[in-house]
Amino acid sequence: MKNLLKKFQKILLVEIEDLHDDLDLFIEVINDRHREHQITDYVYNENLAILRNEVLGLEDCFRGCAELEAGDVTNAAELAAALKTRFRERLASHGYVPALNSLLAKRIDKIAAYLTLEESVPGAVRPPTGTAQSQSPVQSAG
Repeated sequence: MKNLLKKFQKILLVEIEDLHDDLDLFIEVINDRHREHQITDYVYNENLAILRNEVLGLEDCFRGCAELEAGDVTNAAELAAALKTRFRERLASHGYVPALNSLLAKRIDKIAAYLTLEESVPGAVRPPTGTAQSQSPVQSAG
């Protein structure tokens, strides 16, 4: 189970970084729109406050990933459910916007589906850890 947790953590960290990048892009967009007078000061400040809150929440979740433990979970679906509960509670207790719950839940569910698929493919050839696979796993019949 420790191996599953490590895989989940690694992928989740990449997903959280991707969400962080998306939020940074949204901040750039609202900065541009405000500079071009397409949105009012009020709308700009409200949007900026929400986006910054989401960024802080993601950073908190990013740090929280290092503290994850497998506990009694036996598969990716159970781990996903435990993570969603943990992040929901963490975000609520720290006052972060609730929208982060759905953003993270979608990413967590995607990771769980991927890891469940990976576990269910019999005889799947996986590249050794730490190396890139240079060939496509699908070979043409020649």
